Order: sequence, then structure tokens, then C-alpha cells
Amino acid sequence: MNKIVFVVLGIFSLSTYAQDAPNQRLSNVQREEPQEVLQLNKADAVVLNEEGIIEYQFSEEEGFSILLKVKRLIQINSKEGISHASLLVPFYSNRYTREEVEVESYEIHRTANGKEEVIAVNTASNRLIDDGFYLKEIIVNDIRIGDVIAYSYVKKIDNIDVIPTWYFQEDIPKLKSSYTVRIPDNLTYLITNTGGIKVKETKEVTETTRDLTKNKWGTSYRFKEAILKFEAKEVPAFVYEPFMDNIKNAKSGIRFDLIQFQYPMSPSVVVPHEPVAVAKELNKDRNFGGELRQEKYWNKLIAELNLDGLNQQEKAEQIVSFIHSKIKWNQQYGYWTEQGVKKAMAQGKGNSGDINIALIGALRAAGFVAEPIVLSTQSNGKAPILFARFLNQVIVGLQIDNQFFVVDGTMDQPILNVLPFEDLNEDGWMITEQNEVSKVDLIPKQFSFKQEEFAVNLKEDGNAEGSMKSTRTRYEAAAFRARYGESMLNRSRSDIEARSNQFFLSQGEIKPLKNGDIEMQYQVRKFNFATKNPQSGELTFNPMELYAEKQNPFNERTRQSDIHLLYPSMDMYKIVVQLPEGYQVKNYPTDEVFTSEKTGAKLIYEVKLLDGNKIQVGMSLRLQKTVIAKEDYLEFRQLYKIVQQRINEMHIVIEKVK
Repeated sequence: MNKIVFVVLGIFSLSTYAQDAPNQRLSNVQREEPQEVLQLNKADAVVLNEEGIIEYQFSEEEGFSILLKVKRLIQINSKEGISHASLLVPFYSNRYTREEVEVESYEIHRTANGKEEVIAVNTASNRLIDDGFYLKEIIVNDIRIGDVIAYSYVKKIDNIDVIPTWYFQEDIPKLKSSYTVRIPDNLTYLITNTGGIKVKETKEVTETTRDLTKNKWGTSYRFKEAILKFEAKEVPAFVYEPFMDNIKNAKSGIRFDLIQFQYPMSPSVVVPHEPVAVAKELNKDRNFGGELRQEKYWNKLIAELNLDGLNQQEKAEQIVSFIHSKIKWNQQYGYWTEQGVKKAMAQGKGNSGDINIALIGALRAAGFVAEPIVLSTQSNGKAPILFARFLNQVIVGLQIDNQFFVVDGTMDQPILNVLPFEDLNEDGWMITEQNEVSKVDLIPKQFSFKQEEFAVNLKEDGNAEGSMKSTRTRYEAAAFRARYGESMLNRSRSDIEARSNQFFLSQGEIKPLKNGDIEMQYQVRKFNFATKNPQSGELTFNPMELYAEKQNPFNERTRQSDIHLLYPSMDMYKIVVQLPEGYQVKNYPTDEVFTSEKTGAKLIYEVKLLDGNKIQVGMSLRLQKTVIAKEDYLEFRQLYKIVQQRINEMHIVIEKVK
């Protein structure tokens, strides 16, 4: 869930009086005792209480800076929880950003022989992680089960564009977590909430002003403040779940982005955050709009490309392939160009902005209506509104014969209307040269198919052999390529052979089909498929033995987050068994259909007796919705339990004809 609010206070005030907030010691932070509802005694470690406070400083030399003050109490309950006693605070120090971290105190509260002792640790170190990126850390080796760790630190940040995101939810439970933000009245922030934890919010605006100045001349700059407090209690640990949204979206937290500011004696400045304003800003940007206006370069280049005899879609596909062959993706995202399209074409590499903005220019030169679509990728988190600070990617939207298509040239095999999974993050925004903005739903609506067909000849000794054919379309084909890479045939064969004991394939072939679809064929070598009863001579086999998805990904009894499936899918399995001569079917499962209206899922299990002494068993699982609400999890889970029952319990018995 994303919730957006604006904090708008007014203009700054200026005077020469000072009023400082009282300084609280960590030891004065009230402890709250664990509650049974959280089952805290079962957790490896528990945050008993944590407080985050944001305050501002102002100086004429440096402008505004942010002070993040953090106090935390952590109880260690097991050996596995000892790692949570470490203090690790990331910070940047380079030519673009200057952050400083000061550890005020670190104490170990330990009870031994009925007496409590306090062990103070005074040594913190800076560890270089990457160029300009450090960790301020305290790691104590002598932590014991039952210890309570109490620490506090202050982090100074010279960039006020983004207030540090506060996550109420982490990988251990929290009894209480609070975040207090004191925003001067000359700053306006966009506030975004994520996750589903209930957070209590309070707000007040101070009647008096407070001096935020820190300089050597004694000048005082005073501001009224909005004091926003966010508090959550009995917060469960964040648990990674199969098919969940990006952690940045699923974990409960709060984020602040600056959208308006006014420095003393200066006019108010608005950071573009309305659609038209953002569009104007991007179109004026040299690395976005400027690179889209390279008509002469593209007109000359595309004129040399032979597109004769092709229809409009074939022309577009040819241009996509041309740009893809000229610029290799450097694995970096950006809604702007990193190299510039000319340089990227010359050097043969570039970021996603270089590739897709080049693709737009080439398509336009060929007469297509092509526009940039800006978005935030899955790993970057959702963009609740069109705001440059949320964005990190641009793709292409184009019209072909009155039909709208999207394409991303960074794919290993770019295909019209099939995007990389990173791009499937709800909405993007298409921006025209006239600064018109339209929202584009990037979630696929068309079904992607995974279809497997087996045809086997069953012998009287229980062995069988035959053939397999598999077809995957659209996103199922893309997932197949992403999983198996360049060794699709050999690696996929190993996975298929693992479905059953002594099951082997040979003479494999993978055929690329139109629109990026894939067809795969194998010969099934002799394997033991049926069990023979030595007394009656009956053969029993499980027709779902060769089905791929034997494991249930939804075994947990409860779920914290919604289920995200990315695209509608149809999983179709069919097996045709040629019975041994002189045998007939004695027992077989009945047809069944299960439908879940809440989740948009449908399961069909079907058995048919065919001419020529054959039996056919098929199962299809249709998943239409791409997001399953966590409230509907139990119903969705039940459907998968039924699938497991079909796999494990439905057997066919054949007997000799008397």
C-alpha cells in the first residue's frame, strides 16, 4: 500500500532568539515489556524500543542539513540473534555527498548472578565498503543470550532532498518503533507510506520559533516547525514470502521527498512534481529531451537501412533489432542517457536510457509515432506519482497501425509488448514533446502459456517410452530464457529428468517461434512408469508423475503480503498413455473443476478414454489476476492444495482383459 500526503507549512521566520530542545539520554528511554501476542520469547532477538528523531540545522555557509538521532534497545534471545547486537550505520563521504556519523553510546546490559551490570563499549570504526561508501560499526564478540543492547548515534546529512526512510519493520520483531520529524516551515515534503503495518500519526505546528543556526558569527535564523510523529507497536518481523512484491514496497516504512523550499532572503523554489511540470523539466533536460531531438542523425542513419517490402510491424521489429545490435546494455538503468545516443552507437554500449532513447529516435525517423515512457523498476520500488526522484528507467511506447505497443531494447531478445520483469511495476508515464502526460498500465493483460504434452507407450512390465513436446509463449518464454540462459537445452533437460526416478530424455531440440515463443521437443527413453501387482497382474500409475510443479509454494498458514504474479498465465499439462495390448482401464479419477472467484483462478482436471486403447489425462491451471490480496490467501492456498492432491493421489489402475 502506498499512501501519499503533503506537508505544507508556509514561509520561514527570522529573529535573534534561541530555544533548544532538551537532550534525552538513552538510559532514559522507557522500556516496554514484551507481550505474548508477539511471541517475543520465540524470536532470536527483539527490538524493545527504538526512537528516530529528525532535526534540521542551518548555516549561511552550508545551508540546511539534517540530523538523524537514533536510540535503540535490543534484547538477544538466542545464539542466532547475537548478530543483531552489532551497530552498523551506512554513510557516504565523497565529492557529491558528505555524511558524518557519531556514536554517542553503546552499552551492554547484562544480568549475572542476580546482579545487573552495564558494559560500555567506546570504540567505533569506519569500514570502507565501496568508493565513498562506509559503515560506522561496533561489533562485539562477547555478546550473550539475555543481553540487552542499548545504543544511540547521530548521523549528519548535508542533502535535504530526501529525509532518511524509516522502516518500522525489519527482520526481527519490534515492541515499539517511533519516528519524529521536525520540519522547518520553509520546507515542504511529499510523504509516502509503504507496507501494511498500522502506524499511528500525530501532527502539530509549533506556535513559537526555534533557532536552527550553527555558525561562527552568532546570527540566528528561527523557524516554526511541523512536528510529525509516527508510532507503531507490536510490529511482527518482516518475513520474505514467495511471490511477494519488492521489499521496498512490502516492508512498512515512511519516506519524505522535498518538493518545495525557501532559503532565507530567497524566493520559494518548487521541485517539479506535477505531471506537466515534470514533463517540461525532462524535455528541457539535455540528457533526455535533448537526446530525443537528434532528427538529422537518425534520418541519415535510417535512410541507409533497407526496410523495403516489410509491413509496419516488421519494420518496427527490424529497427528494434538494429538498435539492439548496435548498443549493448551495460546493466545500468536510467531514464536519461549516460553516453548520449551518438556516443553510445559509436562505442557500442550504454545504459537503458541510451538504448531506448536511441530506439525512439530511430523509430521516429522511420515514420513511427514513438514516445518515451518513464517508470520505476521493480528493484527500485513503486513510483506513486510522476516525480523524477522516483524514476530510474525509460522504455518505448509506439503506435503501429492504430495499435499501441511497448518495447524495451535492453532485453536479450527485445519483443514487442513483452517487457523485462523489472519493468512490470504497475504504471509508467508516457511523455510527448508537447509535455502531454498519460499514465500507462504496464501489467500484462494477455495470457502467457506453458503447455507440456507427453505421449508414452506403456509396456506390460511397467516400463514406458515416448515423446515430449513443450510450448512457452510471451512471459513464460521470457522466464524460460532468463532461467536457463545460453544452455537452455541441456539445463532444462536436467530439470525435466529430475521429475521422476530413472527418467531420461534424448534427441532434444529447442525451436524459436514467432514473437519470441519457444517450442521444445524430446524423446522419452525407457523408464519405470507403472507398478505391477504380482498377484493380480494389474498395473498402477500416476498420470501426474511428469508434471513440473510438484512443490506447493504456498505452504504457510498465514501471509503478511499480497501475492504478486506479474502476468496472467495458463499452465497446461497433458499426457496420453497407450495401454499394453490386452489391458483395459479398471479405475481412473473423475473430472473435476475448481474455481476461485476472489482470486480469478481456475483448475480443470480431465480424464478421457480415447480410441485405440489410450487414456488421456489433462490438467490446466489458469491464473488471471496478477495480484492476489493477502485477505484471499487461504482460498488461493486451498487451490494449490487441491493441485497437490491431484498430483499425489490420483492413480489409474489397468487390468488384463478377461
